[in-house]
Amino acid sequence: MAYNYRVVYEETIETLEAVCELYDSDSSDLTMKFISVGAGILVLVFIFIYGEPGGGTLPGLLFFLVKYLAGWAVLAAAAMFINRTVWRKAVRATAAGDAQEMYRRRKAKNGDAVIAQIDFYEERFESVTKIKKKAFEYGQVVRLLESERGLGLVVKRDKDMVGSPRAMIGFPKEALAGEGIEEWKEFLLEKCPQLNGKIKKL
Repeated sequence: MAYNYRVVYEETIETLEAVCELYDSDSSDLTMKFISVGAGILVLVFIFIYGEPGGGTLPGLLFFLVKYLAGWAVLAAAAMFINRTVWRKAVRATAAGDAQEMYRRRKAKNGDAVIAQIDFYEERFESVTKIKKKAFEYGQVVRLLESERGLGLVVKRDKDMVGSPRAMIGFPKEALAGEGIEEWKEFLLEKCPQLNGKIKKL
C-alpha cells in the first residue's frame, strides 16, 4: 500500500533533542495550566471559608467575583507568557539532557543507531523501527504540536476510553521527506477529527 507522506531520520542526540523539546514544552504548558486553575480555585475556596467576600451582600459578592475572575485571568495569562518565554530556556536545557539519556539508552538497547520511520496512509499511520512497528488510527490523535525544530502527534492509546494513557510520536522537521510541511499539516488536520483544525504552537 502506498503512503501519502513519509518521515525518515536517524536517531542522534540532535534529532532526539528536537523530539524531547516538543514533549517537554507541551508538558510544561499543560502543567502551568493545571497549576493556574488549581491555585485559583484553592484561593477562592479559602477566601469563602475564612473571609467574607463582598461584605456579605449579594451586590458586593458579585462585584468581588468579577474582580477575582479578572485578576485570575490576568495572572494565568502572565504565567503562560512567562512559561513560553523565560521558562522556555529551562525547557530547552531539560530537552538536551533528556535527548542524551534517550540516545544512550536506545543505542545500548539496539546496538547501533536507530533509523526511525513514520508512514502516513489514508486510514492510519505507522511508526517503524528495525525492532518494532506500531500502527495508529487518525481518530487517536488529540493534539498536533509544532515547535521551531519539530513536529509531533499526541495520541490516545485507546481512542474510545476517557482518560486513556497518551503517547507522543515526534520527529525533526527536516525528516519529512518529499512533500512540504504545510501540505502534511493540512493532511493531518483533515484526517484527525479531534484536532478541530488546530495546531498547538510551542
